[in-house]
Amino acid sequence: MVCPKANTKNMIKTEEFEFENAPDGLVGSVTMQPNQSLSWKAFTYFILFMMILSFGIATAFSVMGYWVILPFTALEMSVLSYCLWLCLRRTSMQEVLSFSGEEIRLEAGIKTPTEIVTWQRYFTKIHVERAIHPWYRKTVSLVHRGESREIGNFLTQEEQEKLIETLNHLVRRADLAQRTFRSPADHDGDSKSLEID
Repeated sequence: MVCPKANTKNMIKTEEFEFENAPDGLVGSVTMQPNQSLSWKAFTYFILFMMILSFGIATAFSVMGYWVILPFTALEMSVLSYCLWLCLRRTSMQEVLSFSGEEIRLEAGIKTPTEIVTWQRYFTKIHVERAIHPWYRKTVSLVHRGESREIGNFLTQEEQEKLIETLNHLVRRADLAQRTFRSPADHDGDSKSLEID
């Protein structure tokens, strides 16, 4: 059973799974993405409108003998289209952080994951580095055996606070799942939970 939770402006989406029905032992996941004020559909409409307008004006001038304006109009539209496409592509990035009783997995990419990293929770902690000035945002990172990977670097301060709160909740659920489904042999050894600094 999936239980969607409230999120901050849809930049952070949380899913929780019942322990007995969890896929691959997952207890929950959090999806992070930048604020995308322009959709791909709106981008297409805007570019088409600008091209019709610009080439219409350029064609009118070329009829009057100013044909040199046409290649510059084509160059202008090409640069505008590429810059907007690049910005929209960057805001399409997603990071998905999944928790289970034993592992934590990070998947990052635009349409499909281009980076998939899995860490053991025993050796992983979430490090929060406070901002040196109120104008700057804090840094949230996953640290595994000395290797650090920042997550949610595109989030605002408010969204980062929501992220930290969500990570705390998912860590507690993962700890509970680990204790609930641990085999008797595992009870003989000590278990170290994923920590948040």
